[in-house]
Amino acid sequence: MSMEDIVADRLGRVVADGFDIFKISKEALDIYQDPKLSLTKALDIALLSLMAMVEGPEFEVTEKEFYDFLSDTR
Repeated sequence: MSMEDIVADRLGRVVADGFDIFKISKEALDIYQDPKLSLTKALDIALLSLMAMVEGPEFEVTEKEFYDFLSDTR
């Protein structure tokens, strides 16, 4: 399984019960800090963006944008 698939799977499981920016942001932080993962630059930037969503509405992604990101990541 590729690193992109691992990240997309973990983020996808978080939204299984519904889209929640706080849960997504927390999981993005957990993934970002996981020492077992070797993130690509693109994943690094994407995770930082997802982590920032809790900082204000100007940083939030829409549900569609999030699912598009998951789809594109795979």
